[in-house]
Amino acid sequence: MILQILRFFLSVSLMSFLSLSPAFAHTELVSVEPASETAMLTYPAEIKLTFGEAIIADATFSSITSESGSVQATLRVEAANVYISIPSDLVAPEITIAWKTTASDGHPLDGEIKYFLAQTKAEPATSPTQEIVEEEVVAISAPVEPNSSNISWLQWLSLGTSIGIAITFFLKMRKK
Repeated sequence: MILQILRFFLSVSLMSFLSLSPAFAHTELVSVEPASETAMLTYPAEIKLTFGEAIIADATFSSITSESGSVQATLRVEAANVYISIPSDLVAPEITIAWKTTASDGHPLDGEIKYFLAQTKAEPATSPTQEIVEEEVVAISAPVEPNSSNISWLQWLSLGTSIGIAITFFLKMRKK
């Protein structure tokens, strides 16, 4: 009888652990191309945001903010990808792209991406008529690493609880 109860609890625990993934899964931003916080010589024509699942196009918005103000960005949505266009005449030293969207499961998402124009360093001229010929360009890049774990903390908690219950029942059965 006790063995049947133990099997029942183990099977229910296993089923609840396996069913957690779709029930509690929300999409997230998987990657940004080019990577955020990147210094570059010129801004790219387009930024690509990739999400874990499809995005609702009518619920996706973006704006570009620089020292001269904010402007609504032009964007397009293709399934799980959002492409944000950057105006070619934008020459601000730093821009922030703010975005908001809603995943197909109804989960709202938002965030910011920052880009910088690379600073040029030149040696000071010794005379006012001397031209600066050589420039050194400094570019810094930090890649966005996707989340490598597909198991949420809730799944780990469920598994740990299930194992704890199984061990407790096993030890109680052994004493009798």
